[in-house]
Amino acid sequence: MIPAFGKSGGTTYKDSLIVRPVTLVAALTLLKAGADPTRLRLLAVLARGEATVGELVEVLGQSQPRVSRHLRLLAEAGLVSHFRDGQWVYYRFDPTPAAAPLAGQALVLAGAGDATITADEARMAAVRRRRERYALTVPAPARLWAEAAGDRPDEPALAQALAGVLGGGPLGDVLDVGVGSGALLRLLAPRARSAVGVDTVRRMRVLARSRLQQAGLAHCTVRAGDMCALPFPDLSFDIVVLDEVLGSAVAPQRAIEEAVRVLRPAGRLLVLDRILPAVRRLPGQPPRQALFENQLVVMLREAGLRPGAPAWFPGRSLQYALLQASPAPSRTRNGTHD
Repeated sequence: MIPAFGKSGGTTYKDSLIVRPVTLVAALTLLKAGADPTRLRLLAVLARGEATVGELVEVLGQSQPRVSRHLRLLAEAGLVSHFRDGQWVYYRFDPTPAAAPLAGQALVLAGAGDATITADEARMAAVRRRRERYALTVPAPARLWAEAAGDRPDEPALAQALAGVLGGGPLGDVLDVGVGSGALLRLLAPRARSAVGVDTVRRMRVLARSRLQQAGLAHCTVRAGDMCALPFPDLSFDIVVLDEVLGSAVAPQRAIEEAVRVLRPAGRLLVLDRILPAVRRLPGQPPRQALFENQLVVMLREAGLRPGAPAWFPGRSLQYALLQASPAPSRTRNGTHD
């Protein structure tokens, strides 16, 4: 079944809330772009999650030049966008707000029991499973093995902690920095308008992308990015999660400041990490890499945030915690200080 589109499925962190008037030329371009069996098949596949040109070639059984030409026409019509991840270029269903209702309805009609689109979906599902196997069979970062061994809090514990911190309402646009296998983003994405995961390790991005798509979260995207130089404009997100990255960061203060840069004024920053209660170091003992609660609070305050109390996960030898911080209100109002 083709997913429904509208408020969550067809928007991104860009300028998705701005609806622009549709000109006659734009309307004709849109209609012509969809009036082709191959392009409708491409849209139906991409509506279930981003894919590379090579994957689309495999699914459709057509040549790479032909698939690329159709993708170019879809991009010109404002129906898909693309981004580079290493040597791969990914395409995603990303209609402009004005085009989203018509494109979504066309996909619903095209996918209603159509044998060709059903077969495409089955081939794409096999591609995603193969992606996941690849990510799990090559040497992986310690984060993945920690998750598999149960060192990281499991999803029920994470879900409970997130509900306690965030409540049960909509989350807006969400960014997960250090997305790893996508476990945390899978919990946040169903309530998000758009959901973006960032990681520096390609195989983790492959794994997260595959698992998010298999979970039916087509509005998620996974990107390459450094936590100290995020590839997004200022004020892009309502929720930013620093997902087990600060404890191993070379420049944690810089990472927090970068998260604040992309956070909207009423947004919230979440830190999920191994957080130790306080600095305890014997005289002459060499420093060790760790994230201490008092040091984290100081860094958050220096970045202009107001931290809350950590929500601790019980039963861990290395104490995990989830901490929320929000932008501190300005101390200057109408030229006076509170």
